[in-house]
Amino acid sequence: MVATVTFSLGTSNALTIHYHATTDKPTVINMTNHSYFNLGGQASGSILGEKLMLNANTYTPTNATQIPTGAIDPVAGTPMDFRHAKTIGRDITDDFQQLIISHGYDHNWVINGGGTPGKLVLAAKAKDPSAAGR
Repeated sequence: MVATVTFSLGTSNALTIHYHATTDKPTVINMTNHSYFNLGGQASGSILGEKLMLNANTYTPTNATQIPTGAIDPVAGTPMDFRHAKTIGRDITDDFQQLIISHGYDHNWVINGGGTPGKLVLAAKAKDPSAAGR
């Protein structure tokens, strides 16, 4: 397999990530990106105080090697619950097996209302509380 990824920043400051892969035989591949951005800007400190809301009632737990198990678990009553905005750091050190395995949040959330071709749904909102006047 030969894979490439190209990051482009457009004139409207839109970041585009383009993935391309070719193989010489059928291959399972899941190309993804794990970039995280500090909404407060460079050198503004930790992102743990940033507020996050995820429009997701469920998430996909992982095994000890951080591979999804195939289960889809509810977020209710767990630190994985971001249905109402909360700071990223509020529950990140809880004694919750999924946070321990991944040393924090590194999971897939199942977006409510997703899966309908051509229908856009709100997936998430993020805000840096210190950026109120910007």
